[in-house]
Amino acid sequence: MILPNKHIQISNSLLNLGAIILDNISGTQTVSLLWDKVRGLSDVRNFERFTLGLDLLSILGLIELKDGIIRRVEK
Repeated sequence: MILPNKHIQISNSLLNLGAIILDNISGTQTVSLLWDKVRGLSDVRNFERFTLGLDLLSILGLIELKDGIIRRVEK
């Protein structure tokens, strides 16, 4: 489910979802604003997958959530 393989298409993988979410993070914004930006995209599908994508990005150290504000971590 996280990575694509012969049974899971890239569009169904969380890695793809994380990339889509990361592309839509500009500056600092709230979770609600980010959800409003990506909710209409076909790969996002629902709020559960959106939160799984955010979890993956957070675990990988690519985003940071502090006081309700999401921002990209620049390395």
